[in-house]
Amino acid sequence: MTAPTALSTAVEDGQLPAAALRLTTGVTVLTVRHLDRMHGSTTSAVSLVSREPLTVGSGLRQDSELSRLARESGWFAVNVLSGRQSLLADWFARPERPRDRAQFELLDWEEEPEHGLPLLRNAVAHLVCQVAGRVPVGDHDLLLGTVVRGRTGPGSPLISYAGALHGAEFADVRRRRGPAAQAAALD
Repeated sequence: MTAPTALSTAVEDGQLPAAALRLTTGVTVLTVRHLDRMHGSTTSAVSLVSREPLTVGSGLRQDSELSRLARESGWFAVNVLSGRQSLLADWFARPERPRDRAQFELLDWEEEPEHGLPLLRNAVAHLVCQVAGRVPVGDHDLLLGTVVRGRTGPGSPLISYAGALHGAEFADVRRRRGPAAQAAALD
């Protein structure tokens, strides 16, 4: 077993940001529609924050158009990308892409029937969320959404790890349960 390095608290030494990039997250595209405006944004910062009610949270820049449109419409969708959709992640991360509906013109998508939210086809999951709140945190907003509908699709997720995108291939791991397993986990 390799000895861990000393914990760093200084951002300047590069260890703190590098350690934070090791958080492994699924890559999603949040989409919104408000009146005639449509927008999508790539994020790898979506997480389940409550099971009852089923609520997700996503970190977005405070000046984010997606956050503003979601608050105005009251709705947004989470498109969980598959490992084959890395180009979509790159597209919706580009600030210079076209605005509004034009950013979806060449993509395979459908409208969510009730609110017209863009849903990207071939995603491993879609979550339709009603905005439950917004919490300012540092230079970002935590956009909260209560999940009102969802569906799953085939495939494995696209993940973000150490600043890069990866296709996920899952293998079951052996787990032990009970007091012996808890003691072994401490070693």
